[in-house]
Amino acid sequence: MTSRQLVSATFKKKITSLEVLRAQINKGHFVLAAAYIEFAEQFTTLLEEAKQEDKANGTKTHQAAVLELGTLDGSQLTPSTVSKWRKIADEARELKRNQKHLPSSRDALYFIALGVEKGAKISSLASRGELSAESTLTDIKRLIPTGKRKAKKESKTRSGGATINVGAEITAFSAVPLGVDADRLPSAVQKLLHKGTVLLQVKMEIDPDTSRSSLVAVGYGV
Repeated sequence: MTSRQLVSATFKKKITSLEVLRAQINKGHFVLAAAYIEFAEQFTTLLEEAKQEDKANGTKTHQAAVLELGTLDGSQLTPSTVSKWRKIADEARELKRNQKHLPSSRDALYFIALGVEKGAKISSLASRGELSAESTLTDIKRLIPTGKRKAKKESKTRSGGATINVGAEITAFSAVPLGVDADRLPSAVQKLLHKGTVLLQVKMEIDPDTSRSSLVAVGYGV
């Protein structure tokens, strides 16, 4: 006997009402995800057409008319937002093929599209239950490699720091080249390093979605 069979008729009606609302949310979610992808395609296609029209007529009005629609709330459009729409449009075929597994937000679709560009298999991730309509942006960034995080680490290294995520027991220490040009370090730092000093900063970062904390060590090395 199921739990529903054990409740009263009045309470059962309330359960049914909640089911109807959930069905509406599900339907709205998938319609919205599909609409985001379709909008990205039409927006980028029309923007290119507008550029040609403006070029032929010596105007900027066609592009301006399209760009006004680039944000959902009519706020100021940024080049970053245009780039996100373009990337979603670039990978629209793969996104449409798996849209029932996708979250319904532009930024989520953008990062998934970046992952597709890098070779991520959405269908495989979905079949393993790792990617779903309820995946958060933080989940997606951890799950799908986009190449951006690696570039960020390299940038930190070149500027004089390296980030180490502490997540495992350290059983031994060994020299790890950080690729830092010692000549580019501040003179005060160079003097300390020549004396054998180790500079290390450890800070705690908290994930806004999961509230999990992790230690991040940042230090100089040659």
